Amino acid sequence: MSGRMAPQLTTNILHPERAYERSNHCRYWIALFDSRDTNHAVAKRNSKILLQSYHLYLTDFIIFETITYLNCSIGRHDLALRFLEKVQKSAITTVPVDEGIRKESLELFKKHSDKTLSVTDCASFVIMKEKGVQKYAGFDDHFKQMGYTCVLE
Repeated sequence: MSGRMAPQLTTNILHPERAYERSNHCRYWIALFDSRDTNHAVAKRNSKILLQSYHLYLTDFIIFETITYLNCSIGRHDLALRFLEKVQKSAITTVPVDEGIRKESLELFKKHSDKTLSVTDCASFVIMKEKGVQKYAGFDDHFKQMGYTCVLE
């Protein structure tokens, strides 16, 4: 992408001003690292494109959820460590969920009693709004319900 800034992608967030910005939810990362996951092939097929073509963002909530799932739900401490290492060594930007984001996330959660949103989803929505991101990489229909576009093929 010679001389051009890569699009941004976060924990379900993509920034429109940068060619391809995307967000990744923990289901994407779980599918990528757990070969038994039903979405593993899709996650793997898209991984290289996402990492090379987009500026990726992950909230610390997504990182913690993914590590916890890989370690505790499927008993794969090794995969949890591989995921953490990939996040730390790659160009993925970790977005901390600070007090302001937490407050907005909880307000958004309260507002949408008609949907089964997680607070983690709400934190991603708040950050996506802040960054102007309209696209995400993930397997969560809540993002589509909230008007975001999935970029996985």
